[in-house]
Amino acid sequence: MTRRQLIGRAVGCVLAAAAIGAIAWFFGMDAPHAIGLGAVIFALGGLLSMLGDQADVTWPQAVPAPRPGARRDVVQLGWSLGARGGRVSPESVRRLRGLAARVLERRGVDLDDPRSDSAVAGLLGEDAAAMLRKGGAAAPRPAEVAAVLARLEALAADASPSPGAGPPG
Repeated sequence: MTRRQLIGRAVGCVLAAAAIGAIAWFFGMDAPHAIGLGAVIFALGGLLSMLGDQADVTWPQAVPAPRPGARRDVVQLGWSLGARGGRVSPESVRRLRGLAARVLERRGVDLDDPRSDSAVAGLLGEDAAAMLRKGGAAAPRPAEVAAVLARLEALAADASPSPGAGPPG
């Protein structure tokens, strides 16, 4: 706050206090009480005028933590599937690769192990295995991603235990 603003506020508080004290005296308040009322008005006005320059003290709104499978995740995944030139974005390929690694891990196949390339190709097909290798050259088309997802879904359904079966032992 500049010196000029401070003087202006102080003058405004003095004028308001004098006016209210004079009005109270005019309507029948004795002089000492009217002066006391003016002093209280001056102090209150000074304090309230200083509060206007304080920082905002509201609590920041917490951003909700993203939950897997939430609507926002589905929207982000949908947007990430479309990229320029009719190809799928690298983010989608990364997510597909993570999903494939989890499904193949259930079958005892490590997607990152070069020795298991033939097993990955046998389960998913040569094209899918080439697409899921790290450092693949070209981004896949959405139809190729859909085909890999269908294969992964079928593998996941085959690997899941049946509802009546007990725990593996």
